[in-house]
Amino acid sequence: MATQGVQIHGLMRRLGECPEELYLYSGKEKPGLVPLAIVQDLFYYLGGSSLDPKVREELRQMQHARPAETAFVLLGCYLLSDSFFRDRSELLDGTQKLLLQGFGELAGLASARDFVMNTDRREEMTRLCLRYLNLLPDGESSLQAKNRWESLDTVRRVALMQKAADLRRRQEELRKAMERKAAEEAASKWSRE
Repeated sequence: MATQGVQIHGLMRRLGECPEELYLYSGKEKPGLVPLAIVQDLFYYLGGSSLDPKVREELRQMQHARPAETAFVLLGCYLLSDSFFRDRSELLDGTQKLLLQGFGELAGLASARDFVMNTDRREEMTRLCLRYLNLLPDGESSLQAKNRWESLDTVRRVALMQKAADLRRRQEELRKAMERKAAEEAASKWSRE
């Protein structure tokens, strides 16, 4: 059962004010950010303790091997450092799952910058975080939140566009095959006459 009461527009506004060092993270900054430290600070902020060594190692590997995904993790940390989430230790499991698994596909399709600069993408990012935390925007039912999420979900939209393109390609192949068969039948009929 999802918990209600999250002011989604306030969170979207917060995301719009995100420092560019977070969403432009490339892993090549010299003395710059330490994503692992930012994640650990978020866990303390939420009321948790030190990160599990396996989680720390996974984050360490991510920041070196998958910097685009790390930029999304930093955005998630920034968003969840809103005062609404302070000392909400019941959100720690969902937060960990979000940070380790929630951004992989998205990072392969878009840049973190888009999710700060574009209003629809800010809403998508905010709703993605809320879904992992099992929270609902204030005034929305579970069904309304799900429908709105599905209308914004970049990963889902790209998959649907790919399916539509595949379907068009198969239809075109079928049309060409039918034309070839009709031409062969006509040629066969012609040669018999």
